[in-house]
Amino acid sequence: MAMLEEVSNIGAAIERLRAPVRQAQHAPGFIYNSHDHLAREKENIFMQDWLFVALEQEVENPGDYMTFRILGEPALITRDAEGNLNAFANVCLHRGVEVASGSGNLKEFMCPYHGWLYDLTGKLIGAPYMKEAEGFDPTNCNLKRLGIDTWRGYVFITFNDNPPAFADFIAPLVKDVGYLHAEDVRIGNKIEMEFPCNWKFAVENLMDFYHVGVLHSDSFGQFFEWREDGVKLNERGGVYIKYTSASPTPEGKTQFRMLPWLEAAGETERFGCMAYLAPNMHVFGRCDVVRPIQLWPNGPDSTRAVIYHLFPPDWFNDPKFDEKCKIYRDYQIEVLEEDRSMLMSLQSAMGAREYSPGPMSHLEGPIHNTINYHVKRALGNGAD
Repeated sequence: MAMLEEVSNIGAAIERLRAPVRQAQHAPGFIYNSHDHLAREKENIFMQDWLFVALEQEVENPGDYMTFRILGEPALITRDAEGNLNAFANVCLHRGVEVASGSGNLKEFMCPYHGWLYDLTGKLIGAPYMKEAEGFDPTNCNLKRLGIDTWRGYVFITFNDNPPAFADFIAPLVKDVGYLHAEDVRIGNKIEMEFPCNWKFAVENLMDFYHVGVLHSDSFGQFFEWREDGVKLNERGGVYIKYTSASPTPEGKTQFRMLPWLEAAGETERFGCMAYLAPNMHVFGRCDVVRPIQLWPNGPDSTRAVIYHLFPPDWFNDPKFDEKCKIYRDYQIEVLEEDRSMLMSLQSAMGAREYSPGPMSHLEGPIHNTINYHVKRALGNGAD
């Protein structure tokens, strides 16, 4: 009886979440703190979709490679001698050991356990002492290929053998932030941070403008204004918001100048925008910087964030570029640290006996759209 009651309560909670935003309540705690639910998200979302993993400039030379672990699944991307990008499961075809680690530049990958050797296209080119093994066929022992594609310098991979068409997947980003010219900027900063919260809290926090005037009132909140008519939602959980902000520096003043394509389009130094492409990509635009962000689940209560600051190449010639770039880096970390204690408190509440999902504000429309998409993908139309 208790089990039936629990399932009924979960179903009712999901139905309240699915109501129109002005009638809805926030998600129940298990959505954010359950290992079982994260396992469903892994299989139904992260192993199905295209995932933003890198920028092309991080693997722009032959031999460049990067490795990742995505919810326990090892992955590897390479730039081969012909200049092509490749993606593989980073799993040796002998005992499963990862054949590469970290990032760098190599001509080949050797499994550190038994010395099996693979080239940059994933082909097995050496397997010590295997000639004597009956039936051994090296052509059947190449690294398993993963899907890989790019858009304007962003690199995406997928574990899905039959993924959604990449052109369809990326279409909302093309429409919403194509004007930021991501292909015309380069990495000034790359910041990696860990947060003690579920990955969806991190996703939602980046589109939760309801909290900006409270938690961030002494930082960027003082320059921030938005209106509901500047918000665009899509059925795939995506969000695009155009708003008024300032350069992401302590004084809200650019250390450089306007991005030339924004200036040509008639934007001002108060320009701001944000786009979310499910499941793991945000792109923020300001008058002087493009900031893509990756968010990765480490577990039900841990998230890794990768934040890039991208600037036009000619700005790197400024003799004070490194000094100026550090101002953006330090301020980014300062703002994200303001979020840390709130994200920790949110996560803690999900396991509390007295936690009961509260009503949503109409200002939380983006969160309502996104969390309902994530829940639908993970659970389907039912709650069991």
